[in-house]
Amino acid sequence: MGTPAIAVSAVTTHPTQKSDPLSDTAAAMRAYLQDLAAKKQFTGTALVVRRGEVLVRAAAGAADAEKHIPNRPDTVFRIASVTKQFTSMIVLKLRDRGLLDLDDQVCPYLIPAYIRTCPQAWRPITIREILTHTSGIPDIQQLPGFYAKLSQPTTTRKLIQRFVNKPLDFKPGTSWKYSNSGYILAGAIIQAVTRKPYGTVLHEEITGPLSLRHTGYSRGNPPAGYAKGNCTVGSPAAPINGSQAFSATGIYANADDIVRWDRSFGAHLVAPPATVKQAFTPQAPCPSSGCLNLPSSAYAFGWLVDRLHGHRLRYHPGLLQGYAASNMYLPDDDIAVVVLSNVEDTDTNGIARHLATMALKSASAHDR
Repeated sequence: MGTPAIAVSAVTTHPTQKSDPLSDTAAAMRAYLQDLAAKKQFTGTALVVRRGEVLVRAAAGAADAEKHIPNRPDTVFRIASVTKQFTSMIVLKLRDRGLLDLDDQVCPYLIPAYIRTCPQAWRPITIREILTHTSGIPDIQQLPGFYAKLSQPTTTRKLIQRFVNKPLDFKPGTSWKYSNSGYILAGAIIQAVTRKPYGTVLHEEITGPLSLRHTGYSRGNPPAGYAKGNCTVGSPAAPINGSQAFSATGIYANADDIVRWDRSFGAHLVAPPATVKQAFTPQAPCPSSGCLNLPSSAYAFGWLVDRLHGHRLRYHPGLLQGYAASNMYLPDDDIAVVVLSNVEDTDTNGIARHLATMALKSASAHDR
């Protein structure tokens, strides 16, 4: 996998080896990341792939500062809310199999394993609404005590109990507001219809078939060697127990696997063309400030909908105690950009957007 970075401030890059018209762009990307790393504004990994060709594959900073282990291009990170792309696709695949329908109400799937009775306000809420943040269910991460409990083991039932009786933020289907709670319910429904743990279904439906060997879900910690989280450079974050993050933010992966995941959409390897198209299709309009206050016009199934210099862009950010992530895919251009960081205040979305813009401009010049 190449030589690891030799110092916290260094960047190890793995560009494409063959000489080609995109080499100037690859060099510019390396210089950009090296400059950010020198300023301690990039700690983690970054990978840009265009039509199967690696433009840059970089690592910077420490995966575990205490043990003097540097980040490598293949280091595993918690990917936080990039998890939502995987959970949504599992639900779509179960729908394809006839195990559920997107417009089914959620409550029948949750009783009695996860909730004793269905709150009156929840009765109209559908599976589609919990996946597209239009259910009105308040976000568990915004409730008091969420971060204090993040390092403690829990169960899916206990997670749901924390928000099941909270008043809705709005009438289901009438607005958009980001809610990790909806994706926790989606994980519960996945377990209910398959009668298997979420991590097992993730492997059977996605990571196994796509050979994503460094991607998975653990109710505790990711496998040994994963990048330890930091609030800021040199300031370790409190640990995360995977059971608290669950199907909303709990998946771990490395950049290579995420790019493979992105490109599986374009190759229709993850699901049939109609299902892939639906995953990328706008489902709910964003607020005027954009979903999550990021450039976007709508939310699809685990993807923000945007255009970058006129090109279709599907992406999702990730932010959780100690980690930041951004996964960007331009389906018409087959460009994938992944930035994973174990420093929470890293501007992974800004870095990814800059790299995606560089890749687009070079592609335009190359194709002329």
